[in-house]
Amino acid sequence: MPQRRAQPAIETQPEQEEAPPLASTPLRIVDHSGRRRRGSTVILPRRSLGLISARLEEGEDFRIVMLSEPPDGPISPAEGVVVAAPAQPLPSASRLREAAAPYGRARQAAILVSPEDLETLREGKLYSRAQLRVGPADVFAGDKPQLTLLARDLLLSAGVGEYLQAVAIALSAPGAAKAATLDRLDELQKLLEAVPSSGGSEALPELDAAASRLSQLSCAEDAETMLLCAERLYPARQALSEDIYILRAFDRSPERAGELLAYRRFLARAAVPPEDGDLALDRSLLLEQLTFAALATEPNRLAPATATLARFRQRYASLYRQRHTAYWAEMARLHARLAVEHSHADALRRINTLAELGPPAGVGALAAFDALLEETSGCQLIAGIEDVVAAEGSCPECGVLLDQSAPARRVAEILERIDRACDRQMARLSSSAIQQVLRRSSDSRVDQFLRMVQASQMSRLRDIMDDDLIGYLRRFLVESRIQDALEPILSRVRDGAPPDVHEAQSAMRDVSRVLQMAFQSAQRALPPGEAKAKEGSSRRGRKG
Repeated sequence: MPQRRAQPAIETQPEQEEAPPLASTPLRIVDHSGRRRRGSTVILPRRSLGLISARLEEGEDFRIVMLSEPPDGPISPAEGVVVAAPAQPLPSASRLREAAAPYGRARQAAILVSPEDLETLREGKLYSRAQLRVGPADVFAGDKPQLTLLARDLLLSAGVGEYLQAVAIALSAPGAAKAATLDRLDELQKLLEAVPSSGGSEALPELDAAASRLSQLSCAEDAETMLLCAERLYPARQALSEDIYILRAFDRSPERAGELLAYRRFLARAAVPPEDGDLALDRSLLLEQLTFAALATEPNRLAPATATLARFRQRYASLYRQRHTAYWAEMARLHARLAVEHSHADALRRINTLAELGPPAGVGALAAFDALLEETSGCQLIAGIEDVVAAEGSCPECGVLLDQSAPARRVAEILERIDRACDRQMARLSSSAIQQVLRRSSDSRVDQFLRMVQASQMSRLRDIMDDDLIGYLRRFLVESRIQDALEPILSRVRDGAPPDVHEAQSAMRDVSRVLQMAFQSAQRALPPGEAKAKEGSSRRGRKG
């Protein structure tokens, strides 16, 4: 197993020109998690070390460098780079130089490794910042180099090393971190066993969540399993460190850790918009200072931050009270506007139950109208909000934020959509077919209804648009549709001619469809409670 080298990288002498690669080949692999990764393999002369220390380029996930000659001493590659150094100059080095000459820097020959080169590389060393699991004997075994194996191991080892380094630092801070090996997971498991459990208490969900995630990570039995688990639980490695510091804080001082947790919950809810500059800056600084990392490693730093938090609470609560009061004053105005238009929305709802007009109009707008009516109905904590917010960070009743605006534009948009839906239904009611059907009625209210429809007087129409009128119109329109469907059959009966069986069956299917559409349309448009009340009333009427 190759050992990690901490020596500084060898620098090319200033007077020595950087030699171009002798050969280069792109390499694509699938990593431990199934992702496609891109990199390259190059053969360099001993004095061409620039590509070893150069950072990976955009779109380059790894780089494998094979030297044509042994280096003068240990080397330290850049992150994501692995260097294979031969035990002695490659037998093919002279041929590679001759082949590379015509290509220049823009283009290199492909990687071709002879059996003699393989033997020389097999006896050499691998250099990488990551603790590789494979050695030269694994990579250069057989009749060709196992570059895919090396690239996969490089990516896996680098990923594991980054997470284990975060674990090692978080476990040891402020002291020096131990080696980033899988042994750190055993230490993590011991910390988990030492931290007192919350017993499933709802008061400490953050502690339980951190312990659950870390427990899954500490159970990993090998590097690949550990990395897959870490990438799933902690896409950002900083979150891993924070979880460990939470456990360390509760292990060190459960009472103070509980207080700190309450502080951070308050700050998380006390969102301050950037335009409130000083207050927003104070909140950001407090979040940086009141951390579990500080409590676990430097608890004395928390005293001044706690005093600053008390002053922040007072200023924040005063500002929140002002914004909360202004917000709900505007919401009351919007609620009053919606209440005025309630009969308009109800009229559209009732018209939508007339299946003969076609699909219901403005269904989404009506649902949004009801939601806005509820949303603007008020907050129960207008009085005494300042004291509550100083403790909670936001109003527990409405949760309004400092920069939250009343939905005036949304209200205007929904009312406009309801108006357009009403216009659409009025246009349908004004159609000649519907007019001809309704004129057959002898009901005076239907005549009044027709006159208002023809004059497009929706404001007056909604005053007479009650359930009885809509029910009568629905029944009359359905009866007319049924009459039209049965007319050919009834004509045959009148003339004493036997009806055609298929024609009679078709007519009955039409009648069934008309009735089904009428029932479904009414049930969709009416509120559930009202629909059940109608059904109960109908049943009682039948029993009577």
